Amino acid sequence: MAQDSDIADDLIPGSLKRSRSYHGDYGQKTYREIKDLAAANPPDKKARQMKKLIEQTERLQHKGKGQRS
Repeated sequence: MAQDSDIADDLIPGSLKRSRSYHGDYGQKTYREIKDLAAANPPDKKARQMKKLIEQTERLQHKGKGQRS
């Protein structure tokens, strides 16, 4: 599980960095910063997408390969 101090680029594998949900300008932010931005009012759309990539990495990698568990 991701720690709040982890950098987003370290948590997201290269294959998911090609996704439309990946935003390079958020890559050097910590997981905590991304969660805070995603929870803001109004929520930051880019941060929400990055948060999903971090939290659902395993599922999204399987989806990209056409595998279903």
